[in-house]
Amino acid sequence: LNPRAYRTCDYPFQKLTFYSRHHCGAHFAFRSARFPSNINNSNNNNAKSDDQPVDFQKMLEEMNDVDRDTGERLRRHLQFFFMNPLEKWRIRRQFPYKLTLQILKIIFVTCQLILFAEMRMSHVDFMEDTNTVMRHKFLKDWNDDRDALQYPPAEGRYSVYDGRGIFEHLAFIVDSYYSLQTDSFASFSYDVQKAPKFDDLRHHSSLSTTIHFENIPYLQVCVDRINNVTINNNTYEFDITEVHECMHLNLTISEVKEIKENYTAVVRAFARRGITFKSEDSLIISKASLNFKLRTIHFSPKAGDQKPECYKVAVSINFDNSRHTGQVHVLLSTIISYVNVCNGRVIKGVGLGLDTLVMGVTDIIVLLLCIFSLVLCFRALIKAHLLKNKTVEYFEGMFKTKVSVCDQLDFLNLWYVMIVINDVLIIVGTVSKISIEFRDFDSSIFTLTGILLGMGALLVYVGVLRYFGFFNQYNILILTMKKSIPNMARFMTCVIVLYVGFLIAGWVIIGPYSMKFRTLRESSEALFSLMNGDDMFATFYTINDSNTTIKVFGTVYIYCFVSMFIYVVLSLFIAIIMDAYEVVKVSVYSAGGFRGWTPCFTCADSAHTFCIC
Repeated sequence: LNPRAYRTCDYPFQKLTFYSRHHCGAHFAFRSARFPSNINNSNNNNAKSDDQPVDFQKMLEEMNDVDRDTGERLRRHLQFFFMNPLEKWRIRRQFPYKLTLQILKIIFVTCQLILFAEMRMSHVDFMEDTNTVMRHKFLKDWNDDRDALQYPPAEGRYSVYDGRGIFEHLAFIVDSYYSLQTDSFASFSYDVQKAPKFDDLRHHSSLSTTIHFENIPYLQVCVDRINNVTINNNTYEFDITEVHECMHLNLTISEVKEIKENYTAVVRAFARRGITFKSEDSLIISKASLNFKLRTIHFSPKAGDQKPECYKVAVSINFDNSRHTGQVHVLLSTIISYVNVCNGRVIKGVGLGLDTLVMGVTDIIVLLLCIFSLVLCFRALIKAHLLKNKTVEYFEGMFKTKVSVCDQLDFLNLWYVMIVINDVLIIVGTVSKISIEFRDFDSSIFTLTGILLGMGALLVYVGVLRYFGFFNQYNILILTMKKSIPNMARFMTCVIVLYVGFLIAGWVIIGPYSMKFRTLRESSEALFSLMNGDDMFATFYTINDSNTTIKVFGTVYIYCFVSMFIYVVLSLFIAIIMDAYEVVKVSVYSAGGFRGWTPCFTCADSAHTFCIC
């Protein structure tokens, strides 16, 4: 029994008798009392229930005056509750506050996202540029071609292949680290415990004070190895107990000068501290890393925010020998974090910047709009819940009829639930964004803020589709999606099973022979790209020719996958959507429009039509 049936079109128009069918999710017809009660409602979404209609009007008239008045008030309340904002405006001239708030939210949230994106782009560009500088500064023979993102890459992985190459790189790193103050054009400095005073910086001619050699922090060397390996002519013995050792490389100024003049000096310097990279160590050492920390100041006059920012750059240069093949991969990674240890001031002619003022005002407006929207939608959900309880209680008490759970869900407006979710996301994201503007942030907060604001804005735009649904001409998309979702879900279940089968087979068989199928994730990305017709020839070309069987199998595999998913699966997927579109189009444009949205009062005087509200 649906509570939508317990309303009539008698306010403020002609009184109508109402009937309901006992099945979940049905539309309900209201028709004039002069028709007999056993007329079949053919416009009731093709309902096939054999139950007889329930004449609630007759039952209501048999009640006493108090219960009947209560029922009439509840009926009018239900009638108004299930109206959309357009109908409420036509009947009571009730202003659509929530719609107005959603429109304002779209405008200001979009402005907020544009300003935040510009600020985040500046931050991410700074981090990427810093990583590039670190690679060129500390990796020997690094070139610009390796900085470009190319697929397939133009060059192989950055590696060394012998002990000499390892020591040349170590010597280059040591020399670059200790010559940072003289050779680097950027404002990099060492991560000393005590920051220089402002007076020292003011009287110094350079960007930062010169740190004496004895105050320069030591390099940290970490080695991951197994305990011992003994190899004889015909026997070997591996003690695979993992050992992780770290020590500070406290080089003297004379050792640094020798290393700068001749790389072989680094061999002796490391050997004095018990670190060797001999040929017999190739099976013992799995990974070695040099770690150090730097500081830098980020200042971009072109950015909207012109206040300098101090960052700590944790650099780790890893020599990866975990495969023990003779090829040692060299990787440089950085962790850039904000540190509030800068002492200084910015001299400029104006006070608060215009961009900073605009961002602050936009954040406050967005915060207020989302709070008001959250309160209104949460209030509407609570009122709907109370009305549901009141309706259930009245039906069970007066009509001795239990309202089903599915019918009770009609009171839950999922659009309001989505608005509440996007309001919460935007509020939390805005608070996080404000904290970023006050310099209390790091990269993780930047990422979290972007996700919250981006998802909140997406839900705001999706929520506006609800209001387009009130007009027949703009309702096609929503109705087509609702009509096709069940069939698409069943179809996608079968497609996913087929896709996973191709995925596992391609990864296991082709993976060792193609860079595009190395991991399960990369295999899935390659197959999904093939479904969209992207990079087909490169997929054929990257399969290694060394194994003829794999080459033939890979070629047949790709042909079968492309033929199946492009010519069959995607075509059927589009056909399901087009079929739903044709059904919806016929429903919408037959008889001059979709009658499911016809307000009660527009058909109340018609003797030959049902009013589907």
